[in-house]
Amino acid sequence: MSILKIPTAKVFEPLLRPARYKGAFGGRGSGKSHFFGELLVEMCQAERGTLAVCIREAQRTLAQSSKRLIEGKIASLGVGRGFKLYSDKIATPGDGVIIFRGMNHTTVIRCMKPMSKQS
Repeated sequence: MSILKIPTAKVFEPLLRPARYKGAFGGRGSGKSHFFGELLVEMCQAERGTLAVCIREAQRTLAQSSKRLIEGKIASLGVGRGFKLYSDKIATPGDGVIIFRGMNHTTVIRCMKPMSKQS
């Protein structure tokens, strides 16, 4: 497995420390989505079987989600071989998965359990 070397803006460096939950707020165009997209791809590469949920406040469709951005990060970082892209999720190395939800989504995510390959 290769080690990814991704430059990080100084403002985001505190978010590189281990934490169960990570979040950021601020204005548009500050790079939050790009930072978290790269961080998630790097985490999925380093920790096989990563289970992740990408949540956006106003997301009614996958087209409004960060899915396309993360797919672009996977391609630009050259790690596409370990990921499999589906219409509604991204399978990660080691049988992990990234799913996408809106904060106002009627379905509550209570927990994430490892999913079978058929899921």
